[in-house]
Amino acid sequence: MRSIQSHLFKSQENILHAFTTKKGGVSQAPYTGNNLAYHVQDRVQNVQKNHFELAKLLNYPLSKLVHMNQVHGNTIINITKEYNPQNRPYCDALITNQKNLPLMVMVADCIPILLYDPIKKVIAVVHAGRAGIFNKILPKTIQKMQKDYLCNSKNILITLGPSIHSCCYEVGEEIKKEAETLAYSFAIKKNKDNYFLDLISIAKQQLLEVDIAQENLEISPYCTSCNTQLFYSFRAEKQCGRFAGLIMLK
Repeated sequence: MRSIQSHLFKSQENILHAFTTKKGGVSQAPYTGNNLAYHVQDRVQNVQKNHFELAKLLNYPLSKLVHMNQVHGNTIINITKEYNPQNRPYCDALITNQKNLPLMVMVADCIPILLYDPIKKVIAVVHAGRAGIFNKILPKTIQKMQKDYLCNSKNILITLGPSIHSCCYEVGEEIKKEAETLAYSFAIKKNKDNYFLDLISIAKQQLLEVDIAQENLEISPYCTSCNTQLFYSFRAEKQCGRFAGLIMLK
């Protein structure tokens, strides 16, 4: 299982998409498998080989791949046909309406999110960790799709890929208080004297607030921390690679 697909997106003929796994790849421990990140001190040659083999397997143009310098913020970039893929933007979301231009988000516990408007033919990827979710990176991406591409939120399909779930995402008192201040008390779970944060429940509420239809939302059942045989997890492994969410208009 080198990559997995969204059931929601599988029937959409105009896009290519996938969430990658650790399977395959040539990276060695502690990045064992299909690491796609250059910044984790893996051998550059191994990462390049992993990207080459993935592009070949999924059939997308590697030379046009756009991925981000992710900064845990809420900056969103539109990718136009003039964009140079060699200049990776510092942001946490990408949007495009260009065909054959693959967008990628890399994670190891944060939520990799893929979006697609089949009416306007617009795609997006979002990197949503705690900071991004608290800063509303996901609804802000949808609002930018509405403003810049005239998308209707009721048409947008969204899939939340494998990420750390509330069973494993333990947080301290400071994060608990921040969540409560932002009116996200419902996302704090207590187990004995420990607090756990449910980022997915916050994302779901934010999506409902911008009129995303429930039937247009899919959430992966995989917790990265519980499934380190398939996915990289920074919480569980500390030093590890990154897997990815990928989407492209055909």
